[in-house]
Amino acid sequence: MTLEAVAARHTKLNKIEKLKQNRSYKEAWEALQEYARKGYDAIVKEDIDYFLKCFGIFDRPATPGKFMMRIRIPGGRLSSVQAAVLGRMAKEYGSDYIDLTTRMQVQLRYLEIENIPYIIQELESVGITSWQTGADNFRNIVADPLDGLAFDSIIDTAELIGQMQDLWLKKEEWVAALPRKFNTSIGGSMTNRCNLFAHDCCFALALKEGEYGFNVYLGGKVGAIAESADVFLRTEEVLPFYEALITTYRRFGFRDSRNKNRLHFLIKEAGMQTVIEAVCETAQRQFDKAGETLVKQPRTEEGDGRIRLKDGTFALHMVVPSGVFSGSAMIEASELVSELGSAKLNISTTQNLYILGVEEKRIPEVLNKKPYDRYHCVSTPYFNQMVACAGTELCPFGVIPNKPDAIEMADYLGKRVPLPADASIRMHWSACVKGCGVHELGDIGFLGCKAKENGATVYGVHIQIGGKSTNSQEEAYTIMKSVPLKKAKFYVAELAEAYTALRKPKESFERFESRVFRRYSKGAVEFILRWNVEVCDPKGYAKLTFNPEWQSNPEHNEIFLLGLDIYRALAGQNAYQGIHLFNPIETTPAKHICKVNPEIEKEIGDIVMKMIAPSSKRYEVFTEITGALAALEKAG
Repeated sequence: MTLEAVAARHTKLNKIEKLKQNRSYKEAWEALQEYARKGYDAIVKEDIDYFLKCFGIFDRPATPGKFMMRIRIPGGRLSSVQAAVLGRMAKEYGSDYIDLTTRMQVQLRYLEIENIPYIIQELESVGITSWQTGADNFRNIVADPLDGLAFDSIIDTAELIGQMQDLWLKKEEWVAALPRKFNTSIGGSMTNRCNLFAHDCCFALALKEGEYGFNVYLGGKVGAIAESADVFLRTEEVLPFYEALITTYRRFGFRDSRNKNRLHFLIKEAGMQTVIEAVCETAQRQFDKAGETLVKQPRTEEGDGRIRLKDGTFALHMVVPSGVFSGSAMIEASELVSELGSAKLNISTTQNLYILGVEEKRIPEVLNKKPYDRYHCVSTPYFNQMVACAGTELCPFGVIPNKPDAIEMADYLGKRVPLPADASIRMHWSACVKGCGVHELGDIGFLGCKAKENGATVYGVHIQIGGKSTNSQEEAYTIMKSVPLKKAKFYVAELAEAYTALRKPKESFERFESRVFRRYSKGAVEFILRWNVEVCDPKGYAKLTFNPEWQSNPEHNEIFLLGLDIYRALAGQNAYQGIHLFNPIETTPAKHICKVNPEIEKEIGDIVMKMIAPSSKRYEVFTEITGALAALEKAG
């Protein structure tokens, strides 16, 4: 089926598309100066709701009458001059507040409409802009923050990023012209330092027949990893392919449902091959089949803190917890890199900074200067790669506070379960289902929600594990739902304790999860966490431990095996003389655990006995047990 035939099924227009037919971004841009003169109340609804977002200007109900401005930083690369202007704008007009984002951008907050035209003018005077960072536009192109610098960097992508951005930035035919936002990533390194495969269009370093280039992956979004397009591009082919792709999406992307109009949905309905054929037709050229993707190296920079670069200097990491920075700190960083570095600093997708071009002999001097007095070069593994988007305080979609929750969690874990310096664990927090904290790619992901505690509605999270970002990207899976925030840290501590106890030297949590946790069903993981936190901690019972040699089994059998472990730990003896095919060989029931150990509460003992009962009388799934535990907690 052709794209024309697919698009013919989606001829209706959603309300935003109808709005774009009746007003243009140009009208909003021309009105901006008038809004600055007349004040907030003069802004028309259409511009508040949509068109001002085309210039990165977002009304935020959480801060009435004040705006957030999202500023495009291509590839996260900042000069010291640009950093100084950003810092000054935040300090003078934005309550000295800065957010570093997962798209390597800067967000200013608490801005008044009266000052926004001047802020935009100042930003543009040093070569940065807020244009097209919201609404139906191309978002900031992300890249490895060490592209062209680190030893594993093969292709410097800075020039390509500039060329791709020049296709559409401030171009009339592209502003607000897409069916929905469009995210792009490009990586010229062997290490995935930018969540490479999570975007609409992804260019990953590849090798084919002795030549370096890029393999193409398409259709990534929150809830979906990009898929291989089976295309290999030489450096000079990236731009024609990209232009043809975005032209194809603009022409054929769906404009009926706002929830199903990303490139992902066009690919799902038409098929990848059909989309690529249309791209080739638009480009008037054919592209080679995919080569070998080279993005395979583990990520260690945040734990090292200092990275030797190709030119012999160093990039120094700066941990910015949850990306919460300040204008003052940005000015200090600008002055620092001007004095002791290369006058360049890069933002990472982990919401941190790199101070670039520092000579080895000057590293101690740099680390003794501001803002390193407040932001560490290396923090605990819980902080080094932590990501958190804005929550209820600053975002109208936030369900939980989020940034402070992430910091509190990391601080708690660092004290309760200290990790060695060679450990790495990526905790990603999203305050709502929009997923701006890319929770689905974290080793441990948190998605804000409402939860129940003692009958009251409280802040909560869904807890996920298993996101991958080394060789490829894989979404995390949910192990616990609607966990009250106050309790979440206790369950996560159990995961961290298992990682600490069972990890191999230099083993990341990402690899550990594949080796250990992935052996268990999701229900079994949740049960072990709940059993340890809700039963063993308050009652002082011996805890269940994870077993690296655990064999995958249906839940019915896992329940039996874990029940036997609990019985043995609490009773000090085996429940049965022998086991065959997950059933006792003897016909006589096991002695009730409470009779063996009278200190075990009867309700708990009954749960254990039903776990180890013959298969016809046993729990079938773990949700039955967690439900029984919840009922006990509610009653008690």
